[in-house]
Amino acid sequence: MTTELVSASRAACDLTARHISSGRVKAMHATAGYGLVQGSAAGVTIHDIDGRSFIDCRCAGGVFNLGHRHPEVARVLATAARDTDMGDWMLLSAIRARMAEKLAQAAPGNLDHVQFAVTGGEAIEAACKFARGATGRRNIITMDKAYHGFVGFGLAAAPAGINARYGPLTPGIVPVPYGDIDAVSRAMDADTAAVLLEAAQGSAGALLPPPGYLQALRALCDRHGVLLICDEVQAGMGRTGKLFSFENWGIVPDMAVVGKALGGGYYPIAGCLFNDRVLAFVDEVPLAHPSTFSGSEIGCLVAAKALELLSDPALLSNVVAMGERLSQGYQALQAMFPEFVIGSRQLGLFTGIETPTPETGARLRHAAVRHGLLAFTAPFRPSFLVIWPPLIITAPEVDELLDRLGRAVRDTVANS
Repeated sequence: MTTELVSASRAACDLTARHISSGRVKAMHATAGYGLVQGSAAGVTIHDIDGRSFIDCRCAGGVFNLGHRHPEVARVLATAARDTDMGDWMLLSAIRARMAEKLAQAAPGNLDHVQFAVTGGEAIEAACKFARGATGRRNIITMDKAYHGFVGFGLAAAPAGINARYGPLTPGIVPVPYGDIDAVSRAMDADTAAVLLEAAQGSAGALLPPPGYLQALRALCDRHGVLLICDEVQAGMGRTGKLFSFENWGIVPDMAVVGKALGGGYYPIAGCLFNDRVLAFVDEVPLAHPSTFSGSEIGCLVAAKALELLSDPALLSNVVAMGERLSQGYQALQAMFPEFVIGSRQLGLFTGIETPTPETGARLRHAAVRHGLLAFTAPFRPSFLVIWPPLIITAPEVDELLDRLGRAVRDTVANS
């Protein structure tokens, strides 16, 4: 590694500390073990500015499901930039309408309508506003350790340790334990507008719902006239081997929020899909969620290509096969180091391994980075190392990932 590259990294850290936040630089040191500054990236590989190479097992929380710099998406973006621009959100747009049609056709059930947004967090805002508007009710039941973004409704639904400094928060948020249908039933009353959840929780450590939970939740909402909102921003868009994660459990919500991977790794775009019950309110108040950059024409063209690639049956089959290959590797590691790798979870490439404590999780996270895996622990479950590689990953790349993970585990055990 040349002095020039090391100097580039140091300069970037200094500039970040000066003009963004010194705390941000310290946080990256604590997270990665050093001031990791991103450099070039392609496919499943990302480099830092100093030339170190990593298999990207973070994917920015799901942004890079198609890997970095996917050539087909890049070509669409280049053409779109030549032929159009953002467009005016207030005006009707054929490009936006065609993208909405594609999303509706890709979604199961009667999720036939779309409100576009720039980020998943903004789309969550739209969904919660629509739920209150459509039902005339106030309360929204959410799940402990959920992540729905850190604005408005999403911030109010975040763990208390996250949102305590920012009160007063949006009222009417009623948190319950994830996976506990009796807790939902007790919390539901005549003023409940919606239940908002991730079908599979990402930031809580790739948690999967107990058998029968989502089906019971759907039935409970139906009995009480409550809308069911699924946040698919992290677990959706193919991550679990289905385009929408809730498809794994045979349910269809009243609203589904998508984002991150929808932009193909190139463009920020998100959306809230909804059914006819919600449409009745949106038709009455068509500007209930005005948003300057929502459904931009460039964004919709990029998203159309990303959606086409993400819904390809061959890609989804690869997700299932590579997920199973990873799971077998986790089981082998657990057999070798049962006191350190105490478990794993996997649905498609929604995966990771459990360590005994947050402290061991942090040591493994640093070791993973040292051995060329960009894999961080779950924000709300720091004992769990999240491993979310791009969905395009191949069998040889999975084997290399497992080799690096194995070396990181051995390193951590040896230094414990």
